[in-house]
Amino acid sequence: MRMKYLFTPVMSLAFTCSLLAQTKQDSVAIKQAALDDIESQHQVKPEQMERALHPRMVKRTFWKDKATGKDYLLETTSESMILLAESYNKNGDKFPANPKKEVDSWSAHAVIFDSIPSKK
Repeated sequence: MRMKYLFTPVMSLAFTCSLLAQTKQDSVAIKQAALDDIESQHQVKPEQMERALHPRMVKRTFWKDKATGKDYLLETTSESMILLAESYNKNGDKFPANPKKEVDSWSAHAVIFDSIPSKK
């Protein structure tokens, strides 16, 4: 009888882990989305930013106000990120001429594993 009670949770865990496994295609897609995000701002390509984001994405970032030292939460929507890509580097003066763009495989893995989208 004890084996029956142990078997069900173990099989549920094994099934869940196999569903959460990241494939090579997942890693490639994550890296491409991160590069699209970065490159869209460098090259002023809002359509590339749009390709990288889910339409209902909301990015939440913690910031510290330098003047007051107070922490606050900044929320950014996909629409505002697309507008940023369209305008931020319009004069070509926000980034070096040949910026380093690198997305390592650990960052791509951490996105799926932790279910926390991030780029470094």
